[in-house]
Amino acid sequence: MDVLKQNKLLFKLIIFLVLMNVAIVVFLVVPKPPEQFDGRRPDRNINEIFGVLKDELQLTPKQIEQLKALREDFFMKESKLRKIIKSQRDSMNELMFNAQTDTVLVKSIAKRVSDNEYNMEILRFEQAKTLKTICTPDQMKKFESLVIDIRDYFKPRKK
Repeated sequence: MDVLKQNKLLFKLIIFLVLMNVAIVVFLVVPKPPEQFDGRRPDRNINEIFGVLKDELQLTPKQIEQLKALREDFFMKESKLRKIIKSQRDSMNELMFNAQTDTVLVKSIAKRVSDNEYNMEILRFEQAKTLKTICTPDQMKKFESLVIDIRDYFKPRKK
């Protein structure tokens, strides 16, 4: 009789361990939905930045609206460029690791990627030029001291 009770206990323990293993495998295997990324840092609040800029630079409501429009325009253009660059890099990776690598084509795509990275930097420069037309010279002087703080604010957080 004692042996029968031990067998039942072992049987229940084995069933429990099998179920735990199945649960762990399902948890590890089931893919997580991809996060949507539109070029903005989701863990940072841009309205907080606009609040700081408004207070520190004494921006008018018109200037705030112009800055918001400038930011939206920049991110739309930047997002398009990011997608193009990503697509080009994906194509380049496929070609680089292909059995028959076309070196000329890979270098051509690499050149287009670098050209689009250059266009991204030009976008940033154009955004800065437009910002200078929105703000007064005194506001731009104050803004210069805030640039590093804003950059640091938008750095990705280490997890």
